[in-house]
Amino acid sequence: MLAVERERKFLVKKLPDVFKVKKKEIIQKYLSSEPELRIRKIGGDYVLTKKGPGTHTRREEEMEISSELFLFLEGDRPPMQIQKTRYYLPLKAGLVAELDVYKGEFQGFYSVEVEFETEEDMKAFAPPDWFGMEVTERRDITNYQMAKNGIPKDLTAIIESYSL
Repeated sequence: MLAVERERKFLVKKLPDVFKVKKKEIIQKYLSSEPELRIRKIGGDYVLTKKGPGTHTRREEEMEISSELFLFLEGDRPPMQIQKTRYYLPLKAGLVAELDVYKGEFQGFYSVEVEFETEEDMKAFAPPDWFGMEVTERRDITNYQMAKNGIPKDLTAIIESYSL
């Protein structure tokens, strides 16, 4: 399925209550960078995703795949992967905050993304108080770049200053 993804991404400065919201476990592994190609296990579903260039807005193609194809594509390559729990928190105007709580080597890192139907909605969005610094424009904090290079050093002090 071809879609246009419109989203903004933020660090998290204070964790909201997540005990009563829907959540899913995610494992995503990156196969290539240009185009960004990943396989993802989200809950019991498997998805192959191709993302185009961009930050706020970019093309995204997704296709459901079988667990067998997921394992085949995963192969014996060194893992460039991200593991996280995603919490879905309702916001005003029918929007949903996707709070990612990272695991493994990224344990203690949190980010939140909000997707929008229109450019106007995206520009007009006022983040809640628990959202931290916006990192939408930073190409070095995408999940692909984190899987490849780790968390950018210049964000460490900002992340540590938040009350998590």
